[in-house]
Amino acid sequence: MNRLNIKSEPGFTLVEVIITLLVAVILGAVMLQYLGSAVSQSSTPMKRLQAGAALQAVADNIIGAFRQTAPANSAAWNDFQAGIGTAGTDQNNAYGEYQVRYNDFIQFDAAGNEIPDVYGTAPEDILKVVIAEASGDPLTFLLIR
Repeated sequence: MNRLNIKSEPGFTLVEVIITLLVAVILGAVMLQYLGSAVSQSSTPMKRLQAGAALQAVADNIIGAFRQTAPANSAAWNDFQAGIGTAGTDQNNAYGEYQVRYNDFIQFDAAGNEIPDVYGTAPEDILKVVIAEASGDPLTFLLIR
């Protein structure tokens, strides 16, 4: 009688090891794709926060200069406005580094809607300034004489 004597030894077969590795590779690829985009996107809020803080510092510098000089007459008021920069220009001056989006006098109608002060006839001079960083998030403030 010729009998096969098969002994069962503990361990994994080659097929089990290959299947386990294949599942691990597939799961790893999925996780890498998900985590890769999450890690690369995680710096965006910090960059926006830093840009916003820098822009707020510029606005604080402009407002501080306005409070110190307190332009009382039209010539001083226009000089102060010119020091901020014209709309559409990039500035790097004593106030900081910023882009001027809007820098002009405005007034409000009886309903409270903003209208341009085309002729400079507003009862109070209101200077509207809109500045932005390179990222494009604007900051708007009004200076009233």
